[in-house]
Amino acid sequence: MRWLYLVKILYDLPKLRRFVRSPLQSLWSILSGRDIHFIAMGGGRFLKRKMTAPNLYGFIHLRLSGVELAPQQPDASDQLLWQLSSTGTFLTRLTVGMDLMTLYELFGRKDYGEEFQGKIVVDVGAYNGDSAVFFALRGAQKVLALEPYPPNYALAEQNIQRMGLLDKIKLLPCALGPKRARSRFHVAPASPDANALEPPDSPLQKLIRYEHTQEVEVLALEDILAELGAESIDFLKMDCEGCEFSVLNQLSADSLRRVKVWHIEYHAKPDSLVQKLKEAGFVVRKEKDRRGLLGYLIAELSTGA
Repeated sequence: MRWLYLVKILYDLPKLRRFVRSPLQSLWSILSGRDIHFIAMGGGRFLKRKMTAPNLYGFIHLRLSGVELAPQQPDASDQLLWQLSSTGTFLTRLTVGMDLMTLYELFGRKDYGEEFQGKIVVDVGAYNGDSAVFFALRGAQKVLALEPYPPNYALAEQNIQRMGLLDKIKLLPCALGPKRARSRFHVAPASPDANALEPPDSPLQKLIRYEHTQEVEVLALEDILAELGAESIDFLKMDCEGCEFSVLNQLSADSLRRVKVWHIEYHAKPDSLVQKLKEAGFVVRKEKDRRGLLGYLIAELSTGA
């Protein structure tokens, strides 16, 4: 991952110049494995931060898209605070995972869209709370977020509180699966965005180092509906590193139709999911497809279904 993002940063070198004190110093720091950067805070002020290459790339594009850093920053050299609303701040990690990349995908690139006014949203794979916060800030009536990994859960809980969104977001320390159970969860401490119940058999996933497993609580779709006290879900975001296949493949057409929009990040060829969703009455499209290995599957319930 380091070398892939180093190439991306080299391509973006003119942009990097706007946001670090010395682009050459930053490049050398990546090459030497130190990952130390002096980032621009405005007014001629620079902040020393330890930041991996993927997160530095995300930092560049977050700043280019207009997402602002908070005026007051934490003392920890591996953290940054972002001003995501006029009163709320959001904390990101810089040396593990892809916190700045996922934040950019949401607030910069708008991968999930922008309009959630009055909607009931389920966020499967809530990570550090970024997507749940995004949906709530974009008008969601209620967000039910699932994140089973304790360090991610703790950070998500803090961020939801820091953003002042406890009244809109309910966070559960659970995963989504085909049935309610206690299941083994594969943990990659250096890549907490890639933790998985069922790591997909994908070339990209072979780059992830899973160091141990732990037992987590798993909910089924019917449990989520019961938790919401709702007959249907307007939008379900699924980023669960492979669980999409076991979850969708066991659902009946009637159960699938209780979700009006499925937004699924897939991690293997999604043909079986496409077929199942189409047969259930959904209009399905792929976005940002990487040769069938990774991408988004967006399924919207047809008005006639």
